[in-house]
Order: sequence, then C-alpha cells, then structure tokens
Amino acid sequence: MKTFFVILLLSLIISFSSTSAFGHGLGGEVLPPVKIEDKEASLSISISPSVYDSEEHEKIISLRLFDANTDAIIEHVTFEFELKKDGKQIFKEAFHDELGNLLIKVITEDSENITIEGEIEPILGGWMKNNSSLLMRGPIFTSGGLYDYSVRILSVNSDSNVLSDEILLQGAISLAETKSFQVLDSQNNKQTLQVISYFDKLDSFNFNSNKITLSMPFDWNQDLTQLSVVHQEFRVPNTFGDFLFTTYQAVVNDISLPHDTVTIDDYSFEDRTIHIVLNQELLNQIRHNASKYSDNMMTFELKPSDKVKFPLEFATPDLRYKVFLSWEPEVIKTGEDVTFFLSLEELFSDKTKKLVEYDLSIIQNNAEIFSKHLVGNVNSETPNSHKIQFSRDQTGTANFVLSNVDGNSLSKGNFILVIEPGNHEIDVIPSWIKQNASWWAEGAIDDDSFIQGIQFLIKEGILQIPSTTQGTISSNEIPSWIKQNASWWAEGAIDDDSFIQGIQFLIKEGILQIRN
Repeated sequence: MKTFFVILLLSLIISFSSTSAFGHGLGGEVLPPVKIEDKEASLSISISPSVYDSEEHEKIISLRLFDANTDAIIEHVTFEFELKKDGKQIFKEAFHDELGNLLIKVITEDSENITIEGEIEPILGGWMKNNSSLLMRGPIFTSGGLYDYSVRILSVNSDSNVLSDEILLQGAISLAETKSFQVLDSQNNKQTLQVISYFDKLDSFNFNSNKITLSMPFDWNQDLTQLSVVHQEFRVPNTFGDFLFTTYQAVVNDISLPHDTVTIDDYSFEDRTIHIVLNQELLNQIRHNASKYSDNMMTFELKPSDKVKFPLEFATPDLRYKVFLSWEPEVIKTGEDVTFFLSLEELFSDKTKKLVEYDLSIIQNNAEIFSKHLVGNVNSETPNSHKIQFSRDQTGTANFVLSNVDGNSLSKGNFILVIEPGNHEIDVIPSWIKQNASWWAEGAIDDDSFIQGIQFLIKEGILQIPSTTQGTISSNEIPSWIKQNASWWAEGAIDDDSFIQGIQFLIKEGILQIRN
C-alpha cells in the first residue's frame, strides 16, 4: 500500500507573555522554532503508522525537541502533553525523557480508563520509560481524523532546570482514514471503491451517474498559512471499466479544479489510485467562493473525463526509469490493431541514448494474453511501438505490464487498459435469435428450450456476451421482467444492450450456466 506522509513546515510564531507555536500536520510535523533559553528549539511530533486501521491497535507517538540550527537533540526534557479529539480531552500527562527523544507506545483498547506503564521522574513527576519502553493503554486512537495537541516544555538541559517562562506548542495531526463503499457499475455488478482521507474523517459519500461525491469537515475561515495540502485518495478496482479513464474532472464546493490537481497511479495490479491534492496556494485562491457553498465543509466531486490525456506515466520502484505510454486509436477495441507507444527515460544519468531489453505482457483475469521479450530505445525522442490486436473474448480491463528493464527486477510497472467491443461486434445478434425470443415470450417454446438455445449460441460465439461472473444455481425460475424484455427486444422497442443485460443477469444468478 502506498501512503503519502506529508511533513508541514510552519511559520507562525505568536509572542505574548508566553512563547507559542502552532501547527497542523498529517501524521507528523515539525513546528517552527521558539526561543528556549539560549537556543532556537523546534519540536518534531508524529504518530506512526499514520493511517487509522480498526484492526491495528498499536501506534508510536514520538516527541523530539532539538536545536533548530544544529539539529542536535535537547536533553533532559519534561513535556506536558495533552491530546484531544473533536474537542474532547483524551489525556493530559507529564512525560520526561533524558535524551529529549520521547517515544510512547500506544495500544488502543476498549476500556474505561487510560493506564500508563513506566517510571515517575522525581522532580516534576513526568512519566519515563521503564527499562526500555513507556506504554500507554486505553481508548486513545479510536477513529481517523484530526487530533489536536498541546505541548508545554517544562524543563530542559537538566532535570532540575525548570523553566520560568511558559513554552506552549500547539497543533493538530491527522490520522488518515480508509473507508470502503459498495457501488454498482453499468452492468449492475458490485464494485468496491475505497477512499482514504488524509485530512479529516469523511462526513458523507455518494456514487451516482458514474460520479463520486463526498464531504468532510473543513473550516474555510481558518488560517491557511498553517496548512500545506489537503489530500484525498481514491482506489478503483481494475474491474471497474466504467471508471477507468485517462483523465478525471474534480470539483470542490462547486468549483472546478485545475487538471494538475488530479493524478493517476496504476502501481497496483488490483486497483487504480486517483489522487486529488489541493496545495496552500490553490486553497487560498478558491477560499472565497468555496466558503459561499459551505464555510465548514469541503465537498469533493470526481468523475471520468471524456478528454484523453497522453502520455500516461510512472516511475519504476527502483527509480531508474520514468516510463511513458500512449496508444492509437485512443479507444481500444477488439478486432482492431492498436499501436502502443512506449518511452523509457533514465532518471539519473547523462541521458545517453541506448538499447535495453525488457519484457512486455498484458494480463487479463490473472492470465497472460500477450507476452514478448523485446529490445527498445532508452532516452530517445522516438518511442518504441508495439502493435497488438485483441480478440472478441478479451473485452474488459487488462494490465499492460512492463518488467525486467535491462535485467533489473525492480525496473517494472503497470498501466490499466480498458478494451471495448469492436465495431464488428455491433449488431452481432442474428435476426433469427429475435424470432426465438419472440416465440419464448409468447409461450410457444418453454424456458428450458430458450435457455438451452442461448447456451448454444454463446458457446458457439454467435451471441457475444461481455465477461460476466458465473453465479451458483439458486433458482430455475426466470424473472418475468426478462421475458417482457425479450418481447420488447423482438419488437425493436429496446436495444441489444438491454437484452444482453438480461442474459447477464441470468448468468450471475446461476439460472443460465455457461460451460467451456
């Protein structure tokens, strides 16, 4: 799983009778320096792992006070540490670390109280690690979203050096939250969409007309200088062809976002990751109009765009190569030649043109439908081209896989393709099949005869049905609406696609068994 960890460097220092610094980070942050005695000191605070998982109960809180000019750790630090969620205090305790690098092991569990296992520092009573660890148990990280913290520095440099001036450090850290949602595609197949929110927990989710809409709490009146980015991540399964396009349109609070705020990542075989990232500059630009829509919510919309954007690109995991892919024609159809254009560029080299060997394969339903060992150009303005034609039974999604570039096992990557039925498959249903459907609808032939006829037509390739998951037999009864559809289809009142959707329903329900 790929996770973005964003470290935010902040610049707001407010001076009153006490010295304060404020921040707002995602998983971890480094606060701006404050004056502590003769040093400019910064606090680094983090929670790891920074993604909330209800099945994972263990995390590490890290607090590190250091000299902002030399990066040297400030020793003998006592922290008064308060953590809140949604305005409710989770804990407020004093902690001490001789080396100024405090690590608290947290185990979240369903209990009434929080307990701490460690030793007590004798001067200010701060909790210290016992032997090798300091352990906190209880209802601590029980959900994703924003956690507000306040840290007061009580002592530095020696245990007895108690500070007379209050040093207050405040901010908020977000635990990314993953939510899964079941939606239906155009063929009424269930698809699982995942959303990972790196800012705050989701408030609502909706999928309609091939568009994702979700919202989360967001204060548009806050000081945005304390905020680096807002990041939402969407995981789309590679079986969800309706939602796998080369470009997407994103909207926040009814404001269309620039195209470069949306990026596509096909690093996984199982799904596509789509990122929406709003940086501080963009948040400031849209703040006025966005707050008119809602001043306390951020509502996202994401939908595929009809515009084709080439090339697609990725960097190999070993950071040796950047890979670019495009193809002609833009819509991949079965029975038609498709030319793929593949360019490889070394990331760290003198960019000298050279030849390398690599493996190219296309994977569909966990099986190779194309595979070749090839030699191609690197660092060349002329892309490598490969012509491929997909057969009728290869409609759907597939993975275009590049691997073993120049013999390096980590020089690899993956793009998701969508293969549509070719023009030769349009109106492929012979007219005599309509006559059979009409007889069946009128009762001239029985259900078993109709099913046997459809099985024969599919097996012989006369009737082309898109790839459909075969269900187990639950009932032999054919719903009345399918017979009505067959009658309408025979009369020309509905199109071929509507009739085929009915056949797919019979396959999924196990009423119609397709065997090779």
